[in-house]
Amino acid sequence: MDNLFKATKRESAVDIVVNSIKQLLADKKLLPGDKLPNELEISEGLGVSRGSVREAMKILSAFGLIDIRVGNGTYVSDSPSSELLDSLLFTYFITNPDLTSLYEFRRIFETDIVRLAIDHYDENQEQRNSLRENLKELDALIQEGAAPDKILKNDMDFHHILGEASCNALASRIYYFVMDSFRASISHTHKHQNGEYVYKAHSQIYHIIESKAYDDIEECIKQTIDIWYDLLQD
Repeated sequence: MDNLFKATKRESAVDIVVNSIKQLLADKKLLPGDKLPNELEISEGLGVSRGSVREAMKILSAFGLIDIRVGNGTYVSDSPSSELLDSLLFTYFITNPDLTSLYEFRRIFETDIVRLAIDHYDENQEQRNSLRENLKELDALIQEGAAPDKILKNDMDFHHILGEASCNALASRIYYFVMDSFRASISHTHKHQNGEYVYKAHSQIYHIIESKAYDDIEECIKQTIDIWYDLLQD
């Protein structure tokens, strides 16, 4: 493990740790079951604080890539079945595909998620009710001039519920991961508007599902993601 952890470019301290470990996993220099160096060794090797190392470990643990064993150290996850998909997707996303590729992927995948939600209309009453309540909450947040972080949480919750409405565990898990991966870019778009764009877009998606308007799905999703993509350019 000597000299594995070296900062190579200017990043935030937490990003330095996260990106270093992600790259080691992608390069297979860290393998499932490997024990990571301790907190002090990583912080000294990368020139960051121990607090930054701890925060990075929380992020990696949330993705299921590492297993923090209290009193026994931190290990690369053995990728049990519930975490394997996330690990594979995470490895793909660290290759940093260009923004256009991400735009195209999200548009295609989100279109299919909405289509599945309509296909399983008779099975997802609970999720559709939750989508409706989510929209009511968003409307209230807009009226009170809520902070962007509250709008962001509501936004992410909507997409997580939408994934569940597909009634397809695999599709839902991938969609959940993809949207979490877009969290930073989605957060950026909220700096340019107070939630009204989100409300309009999500309302359209909800009404398409409720009316089973298959023919309107592609155009609705394209318009929604076009706005997201354009705001990212600002």
